[in-house]
Amino acid sequence: MLDSNLDSSRSAAPLLKLDSEQRAKIFAALGDPTRLRIVDLLAQSVEMSGSELANHLEISLALFCHHSKTLVDCGLVQVRKEGQTKYSSLNRCLLAHCLASIKGLPDANSSN
Repeated sequence: MLDSNLDSSRSAAPLLKLDSEQRAKIFAALGDPTRLRIVDLLAQSVEMSGSELANHLEISLALFCHHSKTLVDCGLVQVRKEGQTKYSSLNRCLLAHCLASIKGLPDANSSN
């Protein structure tokens, strides 16, 4: 499951052309500073447990779960359960496609 960052409930085709509603959900989720920090932390690792993330963010596990649900609902974060521990990972493909879907932005590799 970790070698694929695509959500198994979605096919690869919709990721290539995201609809406006899905992009709006993703950008709304990223509009919250705590959720943006969660994405930043997950971008730096393969996966982290909920308690690890809550500790890094210095928030309660309950508050982390609230923010995590929003990120899972829009597809940016995937969760797997091992015993009683839930591990979160970033759906890097979806994030990259969403950011790339904004027309008119220079390519990150270009020298602007």
